[in-house]
Amino acid sequence: MDRSAEFAIKYERLRALLRTHGVAGLVLRSRANVSWLGCGPADDAPLSAVQGSRSEVWHQSDGGVAWFVVTDATVTLVTENIELPRLARDEFGGLPIDILAQPWHESDPSRAIAELVRGPVGTDSPGLPVGAGDSEARLMTGEIAACRAELTERERDRYRWLGRTSAEIMSEVCRAIRPGMPEAEVVALAHERLHRLGIAQEVDIVCSDDRLAEDRHGLYTDRRINELAMVVFCAHKWGLVANLTRMVALAVPSAETLRRHEAISRMDHALMLATRPGTALRDVFRDAVAGGYAALGEPDAWRDHHQGGSTGYTGRDTRVTPTSAGTVGTYQAFAWNPSLVGVKSEDTFITTPAGPETLTVDPFWPTYAATGKAAILDLTGSYE
Repeated sequence: MDRSAEFAIKYERLRALLRTHGVAGLVLRSRANVSWLGCGPADDAPLSAVQGSRSEVWHQSDGGVAWFVVTDATVTLVTENIELPRLARDEFGGLPIDILAQPWHESDPSRAIAELVRGPVGTDSPGLPVGAGDSEARLMTGEIAACRAELTERERDRYRWLGRTSAEIMSEVCRAIRPGMPEAEVVALAHERLHRLGIAQEVDIVCSDDRLAEDRHGLYTDRRINELAMVVFCAHKWGLVANLTRMVALAVPSAETLRRHEAISRMDHALMLATRPGTALRDVFRDAVAGGYAALGEPDAWRDHHQGGSTGYTGRDTRVTPTSAGTVGTYQAFAWNPSLVGVKSEDTFITTPAGPETLTVDPFWPTYAATGKAAILDLTGSYE
């Protein structure tokens, strides 16, 4: 599959959405959706290249400096003149699209939409003005996100590269940890290695020692790592996100820590196997999440942290709960993250008719024989 074929599949999904919901145009403004329709790098570009489908300049914003207006006849990239050369050359060049570049000092989304669409408009972003007065576009965030769920063959190839590369960089970073190293230095190492390949790190979680018993979302601090650390990547490129968690021991871990980590990894593996195409999300939660914690003797542990769910172009499209609607799709990305106090297990995988395909794998990381899930990396003695 080449880039034009990937684009054609996605455009047809959006055209079907136009017809189903009776709108004349769709406006994609979120970074996730712009990257998705941008279809990654050019066919002749190596996956290690930095550029490809980036719309963001301000990384803390959900939106970017470019957006797509989709009608039944055309797809138009709308941006400002400041951004146009770079976007047309490096990010979206070669796509069968039109381009509308507004002067930066006269940039007006409403005017651009009125110029391109005749009729009702749907969008992924709230508060988008259209037409005269205070009218707003119809919010269709969920419907547009559903178009992203089934990954194309070319997307799966990119995702495999991102998952494997992120896991290998995670290994490099974790093997460099030494007693007394600040958590902040681990984050700095991760950013350096990831950004060389155009991979952004969306979540900076490094948590160690006593904090592991207190913080489920342990953002990095100035504290120094002495015995045990948890490192989390939400590695982001071409809009795709590879989520993974690893644990590193700098001193011999207790038997209880080893037992709990192996148990939660076994539960994570069972969750992955339960994530079968066509299965209701709430049933996965009931059987594999609630049932899994009950089997571990901690039936209420799921309440202490979200358990993950579908992913792809966001950290989580759906954080699955006991009441979640929808079913597991085919060739859809998921990342579960079950946890107990002080330990967690997480990998990104794709559902397939033959079972889950784990993306975030480094063959040199130690694993549990029964499940193949990542074990605790024991660095005890390696730095002496």
